[in-house]
Amino acid sequence: MKQFKLKQLTPTLTELETTGVDKTYKKAALKQHIFKTVKIFDLTCAQANILKQTAISCGTDCSVHRETITGKTETTDCILSGSLREFEKIADKLKYQPLKLKQLGEELGRFIFETPAPLALRGKVFDWSDIYIMGILNVTPDSFSDGGIYSDTNKALNHAAEMIQNGADIIDIGGESTRPYATKVSPDEELSRIIPVIHAIRNLYPHIPLSIDTRNAQTAEAALIAGADIINDVSAGEWDSKMFETCARLNAAVILNHSQGTPENMQNSPHYDNCIEEIRTYLLAKAQEAKNAGINYVIIDPGIGFGKTTKQNIDIVKNINQFTNPDYPLLVGHSRKTFLREQLCSEDNETLDKATAVVSEYLVQKGVNIIRVHDVKGHKAVKLFGRL
Repeated sequence: MKQFKLKQLTPTLTELETTGVDKTYKKAALKQHIFKTVKIFDLTCAQANILKQTAISCGTDCSVHRETITGKTETTDCILSGSLREFEKIADKLKYQPLKLKQLGEELGRFIFETPAPLALRGKVFDWSDIYIMGILNVTPDSFSDGGIYSDTNKALNHAAEMIQNGADIIDIGGESTRPYATKVSPDEELSRIIPVIHAIRNLYPHIPLSIDTRNAQTAEAALIAGADIINDVSAGEWDSKMFETCARLNAAVILNHSQGTPENMQNSPHYDNCIEEIRTYLLAKAQEAKNAGINYVIIDPGIGFGKTTKQNIDIVKNINQFTNPDYPLLVGHSRKTFLREQLCSEDNETLDKATAVVSEYLVQKGVNIIRVHDVKGHKAVKLFGRL
C-alpha cells in the first residue's frame, strides 16, 4: 500500500510557489491557508448571536457562552477562528449589522490585517513583514546565562560582530542583570560597562540598531547620546519617573516590558487572577502613557520570567496571540529562561538554545515581531517562518 508523504508547515508564498500555483493567484491563495484565532470580550447576547451566525455564513464558527442563545447570561466573550479570507468576509458583513457591530467589523479588519507602523533606524526599515532577531549582549558579571563572559569591551565587540554577521537585526546591550534576585547597580557602574561597548560597536558598525537594556533614565540618556537607538526598560517606566520624558526628548523607541515587582523580589510568589488579561491590559495602558509623554514609538513585551511562575510563562507562550496589536510591535524574550530549564531539567546552553528555537518558531507563527535571543546563528532558520 502506498504511503503518502505529509508535512506540517506554516503557509508562505514560497511554499505555494513550490506547488506550481499560478503566480497571479498566490496572494489570494495564501489568505485561504493562514488561520487566526481572536478573542472578543464582553459582547451582549444579541451581538454574540449575530456574530456567530455571521461566522457560520462565512464558513467558520464562533464559540460563545452556552446561555447566549437563551439570553440568560448578561454578556459573553467570543472566540472567533478562521482563515484570513473568512475574516475578510466576516468583517465586511458586520459592517451592515446593527448594535454597534459595524464598529466591531471595522476594528476586526484593522486587528487582523493591519500591522504596526514601520520603524526606521539607521537606514533599516522594520516593516514587520518578517520576524526580526534581537541579539543579547550582556556586559555584566552576573547575568543568569552568560554573566562575565563579555564584560571585557573587546570580547563584547567580538561577540556583537559575530551576532551581526549571523543575522542579528538589533543588538541589545545590558549593563545590569535583571535576573531574579539580582542586586541593583548604580547608573554610574552601569554606564562604565556599556558606554565603551556602544562606542566600539558604533565605530565599526554604524548602521546596526542598538538597544540598551536599562531601567535608569540617567543610563538611557547617556547611552542614547553615545549612539543607542532603543531603550528596553524591564520596568516599563515604573522604576525611574524620568524615563519616559528622557526617551521622548531624545526621540528613542522604547520597549515596555511587563514585570510584577523588581528583580530583587519579583519571584516571591507571583500571583495573578487572570495572568494574560492583566498583563495585556497593563501593557496597553503603559503604552498609552508613553505615547502621552511624547514617545513616538513603543514596542511591548509580556515579560517572560519577570514575576511569573513556570506555568504562567507557559500560558503566556500558549496565548501569545492575545498580545498582538495593530498599534504596537510585539517582542518576546524567552531565551534560556527558567521555565525552559525546569521543563528540560537542564542547565546546558546548547540544549536550552534548541528549545528556545522551537518556542521561537511557535511565537513567530502566532504573530510575534521580535525575538530576543542569545543564539542568533541558531535562529537564522526561524526567519523562514516569518509572517508575510
